[in-house]
Amino acid sequence: MKKLAIVGMSLFLACCSGWQPPSPICMAGAQLDRNGQCQPQRAVEHHFPFRAGHEARVTQGFYGFDTHREDLAFAVDFACEEGTPITASRSGVVWSVRSDSNISCPDPECVDDANYVIIDHGDGTYSSYFHLQHKGVVVEPGDQICRGQLLGLCGDTGYASGPHLHFAVLSAQWSTIPVAFAGADDDLSGIVLPRQRYESQNERQATCDDTDYSRLSEDAFAHRGILLGESLPLVVEEEGERRMLVEGKYFGEESYVAIHRRRTDNAQWLEQCVEVDEDGEFSFQVDWPEQIFDTGYYFLMLTGSDEHCSAPGWAWAYRVRVH
Repeated sequence: MKKLAIVGMSLFLACCSGWQPPSPICMAGAQLDRNGQCQPQRAVEHHFPFRAGHEARVTQGFYGFDTHREDLAFAVDFACEEGTPITASRSGVVWSVRSDSNISCPDPECVDDANYVIIDHGDGTYSSYFHLQHKGVVVEPGDQICRGQLLGLCGDTGYASGPHLHFAVLSAQWSTIPVAFAGADDDLSGIVLPRQRYESQNERQATCDDTDYSRLSEDAFAHRGILLGESLPLVVEEEGERRMLVEGKYFGEESYVAIHRRRTDNAQWLEQCVEVDEDGEFSFQVDWPEQIFDTGYYFLMLTGSDEHCSAPGWAWAYRVRVH
């Protein structure tokens, strides 16, 4: 009888008191949606980053034990000979490049020494091509790129024990997301396997539409209690007079909203804040004066703050390019 009473009370709590079970903890490869349900991450489709007809062998795939963990979980390494042409897996606009490094070593101390190309696809995703040859990048930031177009040459710069291409598709948070390759096994939905060889079908597109740079969505700072009134640019240019209007609504307990910015290679954060009104709404203009924000790459975060513009810390921030 006691057992029945406990079960009855549990049913009453579940059905009649509005009680809900806690949100699930999503395992790798899934994300929590706004309804509290785990949804599998949908793989974005790309072509192999080599010229059509080239056969590439995968040396490390998703969740590779060596280096593909955490934010790098969905990266793929392809073996390639020094100087092998690397091509765009999808059309887009070049976000950033590096070509001046001639440093290579099989040790994590060289992780920041890789040459690379990163392409923005305009939808908040970016394809990345790492370990390129010294002086082997043939594109520049702002170039419009069609699928199959030459980006650079395979190399072994950075944290590498030999020539190979580290390829990954990144989210706006700069973490890898699942990628499905056209021409891979359809039964596996385009997922590639370690030690398998795959022939590229990446034919060079003669023309393609121009791609706009991705923007931060209205809920980009929802985890900080902020919903924006409109999306924010991730590229700050002279044509826009190096300024942006930031407005929205704050749902937290602080009295101010602050924008925090710093160069990606500098630990010094610069803060600017504005008081929110009684409804939590805010609006302020954010300038990027050249004497403070010279051409380069910056981290950006928007948070609730006190009157001194200080706020609890964060583990990552969005990247902005200023030029």
